Amino acid sequence: MFNQNISFTKILLTTLLIANCISIPVFSQSKKTTATEKKDPQRFFSKPDLMQIGVYYYPEQWPREQWERDLKNIKKLGFEFTHFAEFAWTYMEPEQGKYDFKWLDDALAIAEKEGLKVILCTPTPTPPAWMGEKYPEIYLVDANGRRREHGNRANVSITNEKYREFTDQIVTELGKRYGKNKNIMGWQIDNEPLGTADFSPSARKAFQLWLKAKYGTIEKLNTEWVGNFWSTRYNNFEQIVIPNAEIYVEDKLSPHAVLDFKRFTSDAQGEYLNRQAEILRKYVDPKQWITTNFTNVIYDADPRSANKMDFITYTMYPVSGRNPLGGESFRIGHPNKISEADDYYRSITGVTGVMELQPGQVNWAGINPQLLPGTVHMWISQAFGGGCSFTCTYRYRHPLGSSEMYHDGIVGTDGVTLSEGGKEFVQSIEDMKMLRKEYNPKAVIPENLSKRKTGFLWSHENLWDLENQKQTEFWNTWKHRNTYTSAIKSTGAPMDFITEEDDFSAYPFIVAPAYQLIDQKLVDKWTKYVENGGNLILSCRTGQKDRNGHFFEAKWSAPIVPLIGADVEFFDMLVEDVNGTITAGTNTYKWNTWADVLNPKPGTEVLATYTDQFYKGKAAAVTRKLGKGTITYIGAESKDGNLERQVVRTVYERAKIAIEDLPKGVYVEWRDGFYVGVNYTNEPINLPIPQGSKILVGQNPLQPAQAVIWK
Repeated sequence: MFNQNISFTKILLTTLLIANCISIPVFSQSKKTTATEKKDPQRFFSKPDLMQIGVYYYPEQWPREQWERDLKNIKKLGFEFTHFAEFAWTYMEPEQGKYDFKWLDDALAIAEKEGLKVILCTPTPTPPAWMGEKYPEIYLVDANGRRREHGNRANVSITNEKYREFTDQIVTELGKRYGKNKNIMGWQIDNEPLGTADFSPSARKAFQLWLKAKYGTIEKLNTEWVGNFWSTRYNNFEQIVIPNAEIYVEDKLSPHAVLDFKRFTSDAQGEYLNRQAEILRKYVDPKQWITTNFTNVIYDADPRSANKMDFITYTMYPVSGRNPLGGESFRIGHPNKISEADDYYRSITGVTGVMELQPGQVNWAGINPQLLPGTVHMWISQAFGGGCSFTCTYRYRHPLGSSEMYHDGIVGTDGVTLSEGGKEFVQSIEDMKMLRKEYNPKAVIPENLSKRKTGFLWSHENLWDLENQKQTEFWNTWKHRNTYTSAIKSTGAPMDFITEEDDFSAYPFIVAPAYQLIDQKLVDKWTKYVENGGNLILSCRTGQKDRNGHFFEAKWSAPIVPLIGADVEFFDMLVEDVNGTITAGTNTYKWNTWADVLNPKPGTEVLATYTDQFYKGKAAAVTRKLGKGTITYIGAESKDGNLERQVVRTVYERAKIAIEDLPKGVYVEWRDGFYVGVNYTNEPINLPIPQGSKILVGQNPLQPAQAVIWK
């Protein structure tokens, strides 16, 4: 059988040997990077500066005679840095091999003169028209066989050797020209890399190589992909096509093939970003950092695959026409987005930043409402509380044309008048000046917070597999995750997103929701963690499959049964207009989407029980002591998340840990001696600010769309 633990080095070497014979780019399964494997990226940022604030500017989009006025005003408003060139390839290389950087030299010189540091970007999301005209094979092909064309962005095949050749050349030219420019604080590679599925001939060949490196022989691949089903086996790797759900109507594709294509696509995206970083490092000053900016916590690409970055940043647009908490929450945004993004990206190397934050109305959502006054300032405050080293906004000037002409900027269409979002950015800049004066370099995390520190175990591979085989149209892995992060945050616990390679012992509590793909090594690590005093919380759909998505040839979820102290008898789901009920203590909850029906073993306590359906009286959630710690399994997904909230909070309370009781949509974070509270709800909230605290920003009770900072 295929060795699930085949080493990264072995895969890489195998791929290199193959690539020496065939002119196709090299990809391999990515080794996930932890903070301990790199020099501390905090070295790039002065701790007393807390969080720097900047803004995007596009010299190529505005008349040359306005650059000095605009950059002077950016500095006057208090911004500390600006951001150039991620979409400017056609100006850098107007003809193949002919470069023009004079305009960029001038813009950089003005920024330096005005006292603005610069983040310089590689322009690879937007190739110039001449490239596609001469080499149409550079374009990405979608699942319907349609090749993308010039006229938009992110339209390229990152596995295409010709495109990679052009990428290498432009990145090399930028590195040589600007790598020693002392006014450049860092580099952003590409822009919002999406990990878009590519069905081009280039991608197919690269996928075949990736599979050959992973499995070694076609027989092993056929075994893992279950090729004896529907005669889907292959005679050789060259026969393999990219699994494409758009061209099948009879039934679904092999989930094992789909999972591998997701893995490949993510690895290809990470490798493309890493390739650029390695080129830049040949030329840039070691004081210049290198990053990229993923969107929110992205679906199709695992950001940890881009493991050559100094740190990873994120793009954030919380308002997109939805109303998550009712009332006017459609003007405030999704309450989980910034919280989860801060905790996710900060956890990768210990440093993150918001590269692109919504400044007001946008143009691309289904509905684009005005923001509730105070919202932008609240978001910036939350980014600060979540540990961001900088926050940057897209963009300074409101566009006058093209597809983003309804997208707000810091200044309006006249180029000088502050928008509401602009005013709130200036407000945050003034906050930061004051907070820097209050900074205490000796501040350490309070003991009551460290005792409730929580690791959130997350794997993109679980996400991909769950979403591919939902079993009910109402299953939503993202929503399931939001439910558990909300429950954790209601306690006021600091939270890190962690991987299986991280040190579990650093966290008194670990939550691993719907952790479907497992092996015995992970189960043993969970067991040891609990026996040594940790408190582990698992949720429904955990432990059903091995790493390649097969069921175990054993009873359902057999590997985790000895750990959780209960059999998973079966699972159920209900139709749209039917709700089941569950009781936990004196409370009753409704469920509809998923229910693992549990049969506890002696010594296992039942925390929640199904009260209807043909399994009335069966356990819905259980817990037990194991060694010095506890293991809790929550088998049902409730309609409103309140069952999960109650059980999670019970685990903390039974561990005799003091916790808060924050409403859904209210967050309190600690960072560098400061507490930051934000309110996404529709009602004023009286936060538990201890008597004698010094409120530095805002006030308590905390109004909707407002922030309060105290020490």
